[in-house]
Amino acid sequence: MKQSTALLACVVVMSPALASADPFRPSMADQVKLGADEAARIRKEEPVLKATDPRVIELRKIGADLVAAIPPNSMRGKPWTYTFDIIDKKEVNAFALPGGPIFFYSGILEKMTTKDQIAGVVGHEIVHVLNQHWASQYADNTKRRLGILAVLTILNAGDTVFDIASVGDALYSLGYSRKHETESDKVGYDIMMRAGYNPNGMAETFEMLAKEGGGGGPEWARTHPDANKRVASIREMIKKETRPLPPVRARDAKSIAAGTTASPGERLPGKGGGSSLLWSGTRGSSPHWLDCGC
Repeated sequence: MKQSTALLACVVVMSPALASADPFRPSMADQVKLGADEAARIRKEEPVLKATDPRVIELRKIGADLVAAIPPNSMRGKPWTYTFDIIDKKEVNAFALPGGPIFFYSGILEKMTTKDQIAGVVGHEIVHVLNQHWASQYADNTKRRLGILAVLTILNAGDTVFDIASVGDALYSLGYSRKHETESDKVGYDIMMRAGYNPNGMAETFEMLAKEGGGGGPEWARTHPDANKRVASIREMIKKETRPLPPVRARDAKSIAAGTTASPGERLPGKGGGSSLLWSGTRGSSPHWLDCGC
């Protein structure tokens, strides 16, 4: 095994093409297709709120603000199209799909009192897409799963190993690394500031999620860095912030009211009820692959 590892290192070093392009990493075009296909399924099968719902209007306005605040260099050459929707279920979660679709559950919105708190989650999810965290995690997991000898065989064949038709289930089984989660927190924080949202909202969201966890903690708590540590990290960034903090933005009254008066007639057609299909590889728990951690 040590010989195989050394040989693989030599192959990568000696081949500029392999060093610069990971054949295990889904292309940006593949990521867009995967995300678009899954988003279409979700909108068909889940109780997704209509575009006219005040909560959707509010979320999309916040999302548009943050997308506009992404540094141009970060978006150059990337075909991401960010969209924002709400699944009308009580789960306290949110997630992003490769390529840009972002979904919130109404359950998490009901616990938020400021637009800044919503922006904290949106910013975090935007970065997962922006920096291709799912594609990186997919590539890393594939290489570990195949083993070093299989990797050598595939590399010698010179073919791209990614097959878009074979990775649907992987959308629901991959968790992000702590490095990815930390990066999403830090970059999301900066995008919030650039868009004029108060970063205290991000810290408040993690505080809320920590309380929601109770004893064993919800799925996000088992697959993400400790929420309390993340709160401390964000508070430290705020403490060191040299830019003036934007004022806190209260949520729209209509949006809050909609969360307490919603009826089935306000939802798009969908199966509804039962366990959400948006949870992990077993489709019975949190979507680790792109959930907000949050």
